[in-house]
Amino acid sequence: MVLTPEQKHLRQRMGEMTPEEFRAAAVAAELAEWREVNRFCGKCGTAMAPHVNPDEHAFTCPSCGYMSYPKIAPAVIALITKGRRILLQRNSHYHVPNWTLVAGFVDVGETFEDAVRREAREEATIELTNLRYVTSQVWPFPSAIMVGFRAEWSGGELTPDGEEVIESGWFDPGHLPLLPFKGSIARALIDTWLAEQGLSSPIP
Repeated sequence: MVLTPEQKHLRQRMGEMTPEEFRAAAVAAELAEWREVNRFCGKCGTAMAPHVNPDEHAFTCPSCGYMSYPKIAPAVIALITKGRRILLQRNSHYHVPNWTLVAGFVDVGETFEDAVRREAREEATIELTNLRYVTSQVWPFPSAIMVGFRAEWSGGELTPDGEEVIESGWFDPGHLPLLPFKGSIARALIDTWLAEQGLSSPIP
């Protein structure tokens, strides 16, 4: 996924913003993306018009009547443990050296839990147990919401897929690679896990 310069700037500044500031910036970014990609009707190609109610986030097609609302793409992310170690991986599409958690978009017909298990199989060739929801975060890159989980390894030999994931490993609290950005849900899940181990994050 290619981010615009504005989206890249917002992602880099996440750790400097309060939750309220980030939410406001996320809403503005998502609405800007939605307006950009919905200038024309997806059914008949006519130029879209704003909804008659200025407070309504919607476009209306003056020709066929089709209405377009902002659409959010759900994605899942999971902190997976094996004993006192966590699974971290490096993705091929990252332009930074940070390691992160298993994550991916929810597919058609999947529950969030289904998506976590599928991503763990596809990206790491492992099976999970004790899967539970933790938290969620608005993720305007460009129009997603990240749904965060915790899970435990139950089987399988850790193997990166070699395409999306180029490197992966089990890491103990005292030997962590470069972590995700502060302000991200991935970092929040990791920092919570570290606190449970009686440690603080060693990397800003």
